[in-house]
Amino acid sequence: MSAVGKVGVRRARVSLAVATIFTLFGFGAAPAESATRPTFSVLVPIVASGSLSDMITANELRSLVAPGGPWSQLTSAALSHGATIAIDSRIVASIAALGRNAPAPVSAWLASVTRSRPIYLPWGNADPYVIADTGASFRISTIQLSEISGVNPADIIGWPTGRAGNTEVQSSAEKLGFGRLIASDEIFPELTDAYSSAASTAVAEAVAPGSAVDPVSVATQLRDASNDRLTVVLPRDPAFIDVARAITFLNALYKGSVGSIRFAPSVVANGEAVTLNDVPTATIQSLMYQHRLDQEVSEMALEPREITTPRLRQLCVIAGLVATARFPVVARGYTRTAKTFEEFVSFSLGSDFTVLANSAELPLTITNTSATDITVVASVNAVSGIVSIPTPNQTIVIPSGSSAQVTVPMNSVANGKTSLRATLTTVSGIAVSEPVFVEIDVQAQWEGITLVTFLAIVASVLGIGIARTVRDRRRRS
Repeated sequence: MSAVGKVGVRRARVSLAVATIFTLFGFGAAPAESATRPTFSVLVPIVASGSLSDMITANELRSLVAPGGPWSQLTSAALSHGATIAIDSRIVASIAALGRNAPAPVSAWLASVTRSRPIYLPWGNADPYVIADTGASFRISTIQLSEISGVNPADIIGWPTGRAGNTEVQSSAEKLGFGRLIASDEIFPELTDAYSSAASTAVAEAVAPGSAVDPVSVATQLRDASNDRLTVVLPRDPAFIDVARAITFLNALYKGSVGSIRFAPSVVANGEAVTLNDVPTATIQSLMYQHRLDQEVSEMALEPREITTPRLRQLCVIAGLVATARFPVVARGYTRTAKTFEEFVSFSLGSDFTVLANSAELPLTITNTSATDITVVASVNAVSGIVSIPTPNQTIVIPSGSSAQVTVPMNSVANGKTSLRATLTTVSGIAVSEPVFVEIDVQAQWEGITLVTFLAIVASVLGIGIARTVRDRRRRS
């Protein structure tokens, strides 16, 4: 499609969205001057990008909140107009983790946001209906989200995308602490205090990077079309917000005689009517199965949270992408690499091993890079009958941040080259690493052969000597 065509499509889309708003509020195509002053409730999300890294670094935070930085500009505009900020709890945790090393501008920025009484989003703005879509024992509650972020569980407010969940998951989410939500009237059509999906769609078009839609025009039409309270949200994904366009929109929306009211999450009770579309059920279930596996494998750790916390943080970031085109690819990539736990514990292999006896002991080193002691079962099996392993399974404890060695006894059955297959599992038998193979070269029973050969040589020398001695004596006699 040409650039002109793309502009036309975008203009058509925003025109349709604004026309829908006029219909909802009972206006015709040409907006009339409002009899009463319109009041707006606007939610401005401050969300970290979708990187799977654990924390946001000090340098990244400094650039984001520096004068002219995107978070600094967006926050300033929101606070100056009375809009409500929704902050990703990952940001809060990252700044808290820096402690006294946090740059002064970063700490000052967070203090200004905190004073405004923001809404705290789950880590990575995870869709609550994604992280609730699993077995009862493995669903993620606001308490668990609090443990990984430090934010009070009662303050964590979920933001459903409409692309995850079902009626059962909705019921589970309320029990997990998500009784209050940032709710859209498209997802929850019977909620009277849900935000306007149509108006928010128009706003999203106006603030999108590279958009041909004029944010001032959209703001003006929203002001002229409303003679009551209108609740809108900026896009939940930071990739869909051009900060300069968003600031232009906010300035235009609050220009003149308009009121501002704090954004209030909706109370969503069990059984509330919900409309969901295009739910990638299989991908979500695969993602949450990995979470279940993480929980089960964490039994190998003396402090299970050292295993589950980094994994849960990554999962939440992915759950925040469920409404984007990236979600299936990112989720599949994560589950493919996360099914082993080699970033915590793994074999450290050396060179190939040569066996020069009928029995030998193979030393294998296991490294624990985590911050907690780990208990695993090392299993070693021969792939051929050249050697036998009398004790294939051994339980070993590896202290945090160190290595330990397990000695594998084996018996030579025949000479030749073969491999040993080594794996690590939890005590209950769950694999925590991909199999590794140790190449061995068996050259056994050489002692007996050498001894016989040596004796034969000695006997031959003695025999020759004796024969010569007898012959010499006969000659002299």
